[in-house]
Amino acid sequence: MFGYVRPYKSELLVREYEQYKSVYCELCRELGKSYGWTARFTLSYDCTFYALLSLAVTEAKVTLHQGRCTVNPMKKCSFIESGGEDYKKAAALSVLLTYHKLRDNVADENFWKSLGCRMALPLLSRKARKAAQRYPLLGEAAQQAVEEQKRAEDTGAGVDQCAEPTAVMLSTLFQELGGCDRTLSVPLERFGYFLGRWIYLMDAADDLEDDLQEGAFNPFVSRFGLSDKKELTEEERTGVCEACNQALNATVSQMLPPLNLLTLQNFGSIIENVVEKGIPEMQREILFLHVNRKKREKSWKIKQLSLIHISEPTRRSYI
Repeated sequence: MFGYVRPYKSELLVREYEQYKSVYCELCRELGKSYGWTARFTLSYDCTFYALLSLAVTEAKVTLHQGRCTVNPMKKCSFIESGGEDYKKAAALSVLLTYHKLRDNVADENFWKSLGCRMALPLLSRKARKAAQRYPLLGEAAQQAVEEQKRAEDTGAGVDQCAEPTAVMLSTLFQELGGCDRTLSVPLERFGYFLGRWIYLMDAADDLEDDLQEGAFNPFVSRFGLSDKKELTEEERTGVCEACNQALNATVSQMLPPLNLLTLQNFGSIIENVVEKGIPEMQREILFLHVNRKKREKSWKIKQLSLIHISEPTRRSYI
């Protein structure tokens, strides 16, 4: 579920790209300060986007600070600092989502495949409790989403029902950023709902072939009548990818109207880049670029764990 909400670097100005990296690095630093150095491994592009959005809608006062990378002291880094709760909340959300993702992997996968998650879970459980105590709304929203997700999967629910828990979770978290200002909270709630739905659908589409081989639950399996298959032919794969792409495009189209209602002072152009260009490019790469897919997935995991580099997707036309 991590890593899908990222910018399209080729269309960012140099200044915007440096700002994005500075927010990313500051969130990494906040994770270390609040939850210990191991919490930095929970850093994700999705929670970086949450931090960007929070800084933008709250019009937080930010300052640029030069320093050394917290992971690699030999590397110089820029950090965009804020005196508010924006980074602290993003760090708590990062820890909570990773914790619940690990629990889900342990429950769904066999012992050997989930061994790494089993080893990491005890290290993260105390950090997750700490995050939930600091920010009860985040903790309750994440816990409720996990419970509703498990209930939907256990009953073999359809695509819409399975996407609902993630959509509701993000709608709740984004609405909270707007506070009592309904001109912010209402469009943020709608934007968060459809972003959460898109993340779930993208994750399900990305995992479809692996889930088929392992016999794991995936709402697209029953949607496309693939229950008796272990592997897709090229023709079936093309048809499934096109159908998934249509569902994802319909969801993206619902994100844009509420986003356009928001006046984003800080990082507005970066947020627009992520939604209007980064998300469509991610769809294209996952659904239609099958060449060297395993190599691409391995590269993503390495970049995600390094906590140093921002991914650099190649320049391609949009969907």
